[in-house]
Amino acid sequence: MGDKALVSVDGASPKVVCGGDTVGSVRIIEVRRDVVLIDNAGRRMQLGIGQANSYAGVPPPAAESGTAEGGAGSVVITADGRGQFLTSGSVNGRQVSFMVDTGATLVTLPRSVAMRAGVDFRNARHTQVSTANGIAIAQRVTLNQVRLGNIRANLVEALVVEDAGLPVALLGMSFLNRTDMTRQGDALTLKQRY
Repeated sequence: MGDKALVSVDGASPKVVCGGDTVGSVRIIEVRRDVVLIDNAGRRMQLGIGQANSYAGVPPPAAESGTAEGGAGSVVITADGRGQFLTSGSVNGRQVSFMVDTGATLVTLPRSVAMRAGVDFRNARHTQVSTANGIAIAQRVTLNQVRLGNIRANLVEALVVEDAGLPVALLGMSFLNRTDMTRQGDALTLKQRY
């Protein structure tokens, strides 16, 4: 929002802030076009759209998130109450909500998300996939770019399935294999390898 951002701290209602503001224990250093620089208990972090600082005073690993950002090529995602790692990222520059799924071979998108992201279906190959709901038909495509925080991957193989078969996009191994993954409690750290 220009020089302002919408920020929520410790689950409180979101507040519109700008550089120099303080929300709870978090000081907003600067608001840029698509990132906010914050100071949380003496730790400086950069958060992108849809990202959250999950450290609550715990020193971060050298890293950033679909749930917390901290350094170049690194993202920290905090599990929700059901133990799922949900985060925001983008496909071809369009914002997408992802669920991290190490059991998914490829990034998998609902058709409406793929269409919104301008996925090219001209060279798509039809294939059958096994899902929790049984066998489904999918289209195998290549995504120009997938971004999660400050991790970017180009030419990522993906599947596109009908919306009814997939309520949220899955961040599968075709993206995750390009990162080193470390889990400590409820925090999953992804660090870009290439």
